[in-house]
Amino acid sequence: MTEAEDKIIGTVFAGCKIICKLGQGGMGTVYKAHQESLDKFVCVKLLSPDLAREQRNIDFFLREARSAAKLDHPNIVHIYNFGQENDAYFIVMSYVEGKSLQDVVAEKGPLPVKEATDIIIGVLDGLAHAHSKSIIHRDIKPSNILISPDGLPRIVDFGLARSINEEKQLTMAGEMIGTAYFMSPEQGLAGQVDSRADLYSAGATYFYILTGRYPFDGKSSIEVIHKHISDPVPNVMLIRPDVPLWSARVIDNLMRKKPTERYQSAAEVIADLQKFSSGEAAIGTPLERTFDMPDVTARMSSGVPPSHVASLERADPQVSDRSNRPAPPPPPGATPAQRPLYRAPGEPQQKPELQLTGLHNSIRIATHLALTLAGTGCFILAGASGKISGSIWSPIDSNPAAAGLLAFAGLALFGFALWKKPYKFTMLYTLFLLAAAAAAYAGGAYIPAPEGADTVSKAFLALKIGLENMFSGTNVIVYSLFLYLAASKAVFKDNRGLKGFAVAAYLGGLGLTYLYFKAGPEVSPDRIWLAAGGGLALLGLAAALTQKSFALFFNPQLIFLVANITMFAMFTNPQIEALTQFKIKANAETVRQINYKNRLAYQQVLLMAQSDVLYDEEGRPVVHKVPPPPEEVKPADTNSLQTQARLDYYKALTVRITGALAGSAGIIFIAFFLSLMANACFLEELLAVYRERDLL
Repeated sequence: MTEAEDKIIGTVFAGCKIICKLGQGGMGTVYKAHQESLDKFVCVKLLSPDLAREQRNIDFFLREARSAAKLDHPNIVHIYNFGQENDAYFIVMSYVEGKSLQDVVAEKGPLPVKEATDIIIGVLDGLAHAHSKSIIHRDIKPSNILISPDGLPRIVDFGLARSINEEKQLTMAGEMIGTAYFMSPEQGLAGQVDSRADLYSAGATYFYILTGRYPFDGKSSIEVIHKHISDPVPNVMLIRPDVPLWSARVIDNLMRKKPTERYQSAAEVIADLQKFSSGEAAIGTPLERTFDMPDVTARMSSGVPPSHVASLERADPQVSDRSNRPAPPPPPGATPAQRPLYRAPGEPQQKPELQLTGLHNSIRIATHLALTLAGTGCFILAGASGKISGSIWSPIDSNPAAAGLLAFAGLALFGFALWKKPYKFTMLYTLFLLAAAAAAYAGGAYIPAPEGADTVSKAFLALKIGLENMFSGTNVIVYSLFLYLAASKAVFKDNRGLKGFAVAAYLGGLGLTYLYFKAGPEVSPDRIWLAAGGGLALLGLAAALTQKSFALFFNPQLIFLVANITMFAMFTNPQIEALTQFKIKANAETVRQINYKNRLAYQQVLLMAQSDVLYDEEGRPVVHKVPPPPEEVKPADTNSLQTQARLDYYKALTVRITGALAGSAGIIFIAFFLSLMANACFLEELLAVYRERDLL
């Protein structure tokens, strides 16, 4: 205890005698005191003398008292009195026996789900009362929540609170207010703040008391704030697998980047937490959904398989007249595997090796589809065979026999599917299968399964998460990729229907790219980029409708790829610019503080030189050699800060996309889509062989 604090012990403020120090906060020191007239213990908070030198700090301190004095709720500390006495500003508030939530987690570690949920419900109940009085706390964190011996949470420290209706803003424009580890993105961007910022901080607090970790950590406050702005919220189930899925969902909804996508009131969060924790949601709201597909239902009811021959005849009326026509001679360069398909004029027609009837075609296509999907499933099981979720190497380290056997089974199924192909080995088909295998393995490895879950349970959990997130916003970028690849495969086909599909898929994928990157902090897209994206979309539309073969320049695949990149740049550039401005302000403040300290040190050197007068042997005063003033530290170059901001943003965006795909089973979606693309290549080759044989 310092000498100044020691002098305060025993003094009286508004009838309260100071007993001992309880803690130190950002605005001042909190003491335990005895209210003599009421004979009860209270807390007295004194504004730091250093801060009391500026009127703005005094206004902050007294605003805490005025804000909290309006509130009367069991989950908020009561304010009894405030003012100035003994040359100090004070606040008298209720005394709570117990510890802060920060200290509780530090001593006990992550709290049980039930205890943590009850605490957050109490905090949200207090926030709901404060918000109903138009008071925003703006600094909700575990150290500002006191836990009484009976487990009742109470919110303290309304030093950053403000009234929504307050006309005079005590915070300067563009100033960042709050604590980095629990700060909402809009606070980090110094934007307009409302009650939903408190909900974000409550979600970060919920994450902390469940895991014992901050949602985002870093080497500096700036790095942490940047992660709040751009990084995806970590999946709490990967850190603590016993946390129920509904808790992870509530945290995700509380900590959405855009306030409009979060819960809109504390009452909504309380209702969900009470419903989920009591088990009502699991009983009354099943997660399974039934989809009715009339065409499939009719076919299953009738038991008649779809006729591939009929579809081919509708596409080419001359097909039915070709059964007795001799096939043309094989073209030059036909492979040995293809030569038996042809016969010379006058040569007796040989019975083909395979009877390519509609039923046989359907069976062959279904068999190939089953082989590729089963192979993809084997790779998912291989990835899920590890003991640690979220680790690519865990299956190899912890269960190499099972992982190797399942991977070998997947390769065998893919190899058998390859052997069934008409043209055997083709580069594009092989690339699709290899990419599907890699994505399936990664998706299985990143399944957020509880610790100790077996391989099959993990696979079913992956399927469940995938179905639940089928229409989730985190998978929008996956569907955009699907549509782009599918359109690129069909765009050069000489068929109006496929042309129309390609055009629709390109435009749909471009629209999904727009929606995905638009989701995040509110930004206004640059009109130049918007115009460029629209122009490229029109140009790509014209190329897709007119081009029938690959073109180097007027290529719809390349044009729409650039259009998607333009959509990306349209929303990311403003965010990079905002991050750059934030770095410039932070750097300028750091430089200002360094220069101020240097000037202060130089002034002290001058004072010492003037006060210490020395004399030589003859009694003449010695003139001190005064050192030159320190050079002013210059702010960092704007271009370098912009480059750093761009790199930080792209790194955070990469983590956001990969984290979202892992948490929502989007990687598994990609794996199955790639296997379907391989089936599209198979079907394309099959139709090409039929045309070459001319036996239809």
